[in-house]
Amino acid sequence: MWIDLKPVSDTAFELEVTPPISVGPADRLFMFGGVGLGAGLTALEQVTGRPAVWATAQYESYARPGETVTFRVDERVRGNQVSQARVTATTGGREVLTVISALGRRDLPERGQWTLAPRVAPPEDCPPRQLWSGRHPDDIHGRLDFRIAHGAMHGPRSGGGLAPDGHTILWARPNPALFPAGQPIDTAFVCMVADYVPSGVGPSLGRDAGGNSLDNSIRFHRMVETDWLLCDVQIHGVANGFAHGRMHIFAQTGELIATASQSLILRLWD
Repeated sequence: MWIDLKPVSDTAFELEVTPPISVGPADRLFMFGGVGLGAGLTALEQVTGRPAVWATAQYESYARPGETVTFRVDERVRGNQVSQARVTATTGGREVLTVISALGRRDLPERGQWTLAPRVAPPEDCPPRQLWSGRHPDDIHGRLDFRIAHGAMHGPRSGGGLAPDGHTILWARPNPALFPAGQPIDTAFVCMVADYVPSGVGPSLGRDAGGNSLDNSIRFHRMVETDWLLCDVQIHGVANGFAHGRMHIFAQTGELIATASQSLILRLWD
């Protein structure tokens, strides 16, 4: 189970923050933003009984290992096919994040896809990412297997300097060393992968850089079964101490699963 969200009432859930759902320096871990969004959407889908169409999370403060975060669902409007709802996540009397979303499904036959998956080598032919030596050994990074199909991830790419395109393409799946029996790629996992937009900032700037997410917005096209996700990351720009970017997320077949976008506080690690 990706996110061990426990119901405490019909509209409230609790999540204990532990290193496997956290990021940051080993002595200053905090709950990964994608986990917060994923937990919020899991709670929303369970309460409304409807799949997520769109959601945005605003990150307000950190939740540290040892704390318990409470997610409270408020279904503001319930239509015949669409719900408008929100989640407020709190711990220790402070708000950690807020998720606003629309959920539902409409049975119409029309279908089309105009955002296409990039042509890249298969994941088994792409190098794995290198994990940061100063990380906590049990943090969330070890739970995901990333392969780099184009560009670089996190730190500067070879050659340095500003990238010509701000473009990174990644394959992602659950780490088979930790999940040998397989782990389904679901809404929560897509949310966690979507929160890796900042991994494209360092390669785009040509130095060790990243950032803390201010938000994470995600739009679901269609969930399909797949062993790998293909993540097409584009950093739009960096200025005034902030960065902005997006990610298109595809199944191995090229089916569009979701699109995500973020704004973040720029951090320079070097």
